[in-house]
Amino acid sequence: MREDPTTEPFVVRRTGLGTTLSILYFGALLVALEILLTVGAVLWAVLNDSPMRTPLEAIWLAWGGAPLIFAIGLPILILVGAITTAESRHESDSDDVLLCLDSNRVYLGGDQPQTLHWGEVHEICRVERHWDHGEDGEGWEPHLIVITHPDAAGPKSWGPSRQWPGTHAVMGKPLDFDALREAVKRYAPHIPVTDRGRVPE
Repeated sequence: MREDPTTEPFVVRRTGLGTTLSILYFGALLVALEILLTVGAVLWAVLNDSPMRTPLEAIWLAWGGAPLIFAIGLPILILVGAITTAESRHESDSDDVLLCLDSNRVYLGGDQPQTLHWGEVHEICRVERHWDHGEDGEGWEPHLIVITHPDAAGPKSWGPSRQWPGTHAVMGKPLDFDALREAVKRYAPHIPVTDRGRVPE
């Protein structure tokens, strides 16, 4: 018997570089490169019939021993980070969650997480807001807005909003609008999901 899809939440997590796991993976890659570099130096010494300490000292004791300190400290930092991350995820499953929809609520993650029950939601929409940083340029940036006050004067007072998930993810991808619309249709078919495009403040 197939499980009812409405019981499975629609979750959008932070992706790409900059997430906790991606940093740990990058650190693990550096440790692997350190090991390969050390093995390569030893093999080079064996093949050239020279003392093993010569290439190892040239690599790890250069610049006052800074590479050796880095090589020893990095695995320790990764181990501590992995333990801390595992404990954090065990305590709370909301780590790195940007958006979560289920049959009862809309959860908006970020620095100030917020939960709204479907009875409080009138509409979910995507809008593009204008930004202008003077000499740094200007442009339009997509946002996700959960409209709780449809008759308010402007988009900032419609309800809680977040940057569109994945907009600034490095090596990640933005949330697919059609996927969001299908998810809302699954949990709350009476709630419209619209793309309003560029909306002036």
